[in-house]
Amino acid sequence: MIAFHGVSKSFDGKAVLHGLHWRIAPGERWQVRGASGIGKTTLLRLLMGLETPDTGCITGREGLQFLPVFQEDRLVEHWSAVGNVSLVCADAVRVRTLLCALLSEDAIDQPVRTLSGGMRRRVALARALAAEGDVLVLDEPFAGLDEQTQRQATAVMEQYRAGRTLVVVSHGTDDLLRGFQILDLNE
Repeated sequence: MIAFHGVSKSFDGKAVLHGLHWRIAPGERWQVRGASGIGKTTLLRLLMGLETPDTGCITGREGLQFLPVFQEDRLVEHWSAVGNVSLVCADAVRVRTLLCALLSEDAIDQPVRTLSGGMRRRVALARALAAEGDVLVLDEPFAGLDEQTQRQATAVMEQYRAGRTLVVVSHGTDDLLRGFQILDLNE
């Protein structure tokens, strides 16, 4: 179990998280909510060990592999979608099957720099889902997607998460993330 024990974090004297207590059991699905600037991305960075708390501590991360989708897609621009996902998964059939569940087949072999923002977002999601690891950490994975594509991406996410722990920051998608536990940073 991952546990936040009184975690606080500030930047330039401005507190973004204060005294947070939170427990995540293996296999749980969490949606993190909160107003813009309240610390959702910082929370995810703390969870993955990319930031350190100013006070408090986080336990239970030892030995876990985190699979992120950052707010920026972080793709290799001149590589295809297949090439980008193949960075984390050597199973070519799995890579193509997963990508075809999210994109049209003609798009998966194009350089990602030629794809729309929403298509690029789906490639980033596919890369996280295809990788081996323990905790999927998705920061706005549905940004730039229309409602129908959000539903498709959510279904693929559930199919390929394979029981792994899932933590999602996403705005306006409460109906898509039914059954998720909620961490509301506004409270």
